[in-house]
Amino acid sequence: MQKHTSHLHSHGARRCNPPVGQSFMRLTSLRSKIFLLVGLTLFLSAVAVLFVTERNVTRTVIAGEKLAVDNVLNLLVRDSDAHWGDLLNNKITTVRDDRKQLVQLGNTIQSVLAMYADQAAHHKISTGEAQDLAKQWINNLSIGNERFSFIFSHDLITIASGEKSLLGVSLAKVKDFKGHDMAASAYQEARVSGHSFAIYHLPSTGQQKQGELRYAYFAYFQPWDWILAVSGDAREVVKQFDLRRKEMDRSIGEAMKSLRLAQSGFVFIAADDGRLVSPPPPKQSGLLDQQDATSQKSLRTLLGAIPPNGQISNFQFNSNDSDGPWEISAAYFKPLGWTIVAAVPNKDLTRAAIQLRNRLAWVFLLALLLSLAIAWILSTRIARPLRDLTDFVRKLPEQDLSIASPTPPHIAQLPQKQPDEVGRLAATFMFMDQQLREKIASLLQETSSRERFESELNIARSIQRGLLPTPLAAGTLAKVDLNATMIPAKEVGGDLYDYFLLPDGRLCLAIGDVSDKGIPAALFMAVTRTLIRASAEDEADPARLMERVNNRLSENNPNLMFVTLVIAVLDMKTGELTWSNGGHLPPCILSVNGKLRLLEDRSGPACGVQEDLPYKQFSTRLEPGEILIGYTDGVTEALNPNGNLYGEPRLFALIAEQKPDNAQSLMAALLHDVHEFAQGTEQSDDITLIVAKRAMP
Repeated sequence: MQKHTSHLHSHGARRCNPPVGQSFMRLTSLRSKIFLLVGLTLFLSAVAVLFVTERNVTRTVIAGEKLAVDNVLNLLVRDSDAHWGDLLNNKITTVRDDRKQLVQLGNTIQSVLAMYADQAAHHKISTGEAQDLAKQWINNLSIGNERFSFIFSHDLITIASGEKSLLGVSLAKVKDFKGHDMAASAYQEARVSGHSFAIYHLPSTGQQKQGELRYAYFAYFQPWDWILAVSGDAREVVKQFDLRRKEMDRSIGEAMKSLRLAQSGFVFIAADDGRLVSPPPPKQSGLLDQQDATSQKSLRTLLGAIPPNGQISNFQFNSNDSDGPWEISAAYFKPLGWTIVAAVPNKDLTRAAIQLRNRLAWVFLLALLLSLAIAWILSTRIARPLRDLTDFVRKLPEQDLSIASPTPPHIAQLPQKQPDEVGRLAATFMFMDQQLREKIASLLQETSSRERFESELNIARSIQRGLLPTPLAAGTLAKVDLNATMIPAKEVGGDLYDYFLLPDGRLCLAIGDVSDKGIPAALFMAVTRTLIRASAEDEADPARLMERVNNRLSENNPNLMFVTLVIAVLDMKTGELTWSNGGHLPPCILSVNGKLRLLEDRSGPACGVQEDLPYKQFSTRLEPGEILIGYTDGVTEALNPNGNLYGEPRLFALIAEQKPDNAQSLMAALLHDVHEFAQGTEQSDDITLIVAKRAMP
């Protein structure tokens, strides 16, 4: 047996393991795996470092450039705001100077009117004459610089004016710069506060053209309820403001031409009216009208959608030109109606990272080649003793392991020469060789012992099968159709069933379940069956039979084993059935009409627990055609793959559905349903059934 086993191992080794020379350069060798591992590790590390470096550098550069762009835009917005503030201050200063002059003129004219009113008050002239003299004086008054004065009454009609075209004109429909009624507002405000100011357009009268912009100072002359106005031309102020703004646009545009962001980025300013205050470089002159590949909108449209709150908006513009995509930052300066835009090509932001990546790639390539050369040398030194160990282990199956054999010197010296994993592996292999030889000798002995035990177990199973009752005589089967089976969970089982004729001609039936399994239960079962038959030779009462069996089993039972037991006696002529149940599952009777009744009465506990226990006897009648069924808990406690029990409800429902012709068909249906429920689940307990059908007359 040893030689045959050794031969098989040797043949398998020669077939599955290629020669060392063939595997030296293949991936199956440790040398090639170490070389590959080092190469892959360095390569993946290099790729990871390159990826992380490029990503981090790109992020840092982009963040720095975006911060620089935002700072430039903020400076431009602030510079524009400062220029705008200077324009406004100049405009306000000019308006204030003109306004001051208008007030002085108004005060002078009001003093002259007060003189005329005073003469009328002292009755030197009449009020009408005084008013006519005042009007005539106003009509002839010339104050130069496109200025004139006029007077209107409470009905908002001009009654005197240095501008002859306004005489007699109603000012009710004249609007000021804010869209209010100029004359009515001035009249109300001057009456309350004494004076008022307004910017307005002259009405279309005479030589004056519609839309001439003017401003005026209004004063209330209380004696005659007049409104005195001194008007000046505002066009000069507007003209000066426009000239200064154009100069501001030119200076800002010149300053931004030399401004560059990153390497080729630039800044330009687009006004709301479509003009470019500071245009892009000539090469990018068409950028505003190019479309974004994602949104299909032009840059001009996207810039028009930025919020007017002055905050910087950032977005990417994917143009179709060679410089795209672009990183766009823009801010809207509402006072001037400007959109200040900074455009930087995305490639400018990533160029530094790409250059660094390329330099690192060459460095890593050189390091990789150097590391691979070192790894090749080291792997060769590591693999050599491992090849020796491989040869040593490969030859073990070719040896007779049942006897001792010396270890080759070069293998025996490895633990001392290499005090590392290789040395420990060599010591382990030598220990394995020693243990393998010892274990094989022990295994041979144990195999011989196990074969003897299995042979004895098979004999015990055959003996247990021989203890089961043989079929009844044909005459008895003509009165009672009887069928029984026992399916042990192990080689031998602890369930029992028996049937035999009593001396008085009645049929004795027994079914039981021992508390354990295997050989101890099989022995206890054999003792129980023997006691039932021995006691039945001079006793036919089921209860007294049960008492005898219990007393004998309890006499010497150090392991406290017990058996649940049902003993029944059937009078085959009358159908009278007497029984005693010692802790067993209740048998049941299936009537001809399909009704099921249980014999649930208990006579006492299981047998073998305690001596001298009384057991009761019960009786019923088994009518012709009715079937008595006895079973053990191996049926009701059968498990399926989900861990669910077969259970008594399913058993009783199945029995009630049956209309068997004989006991065999009913038992076959029960066993089939149990096996179908278990779905191949390993049997956990012995299954025993006994079925008896009383023949029809």
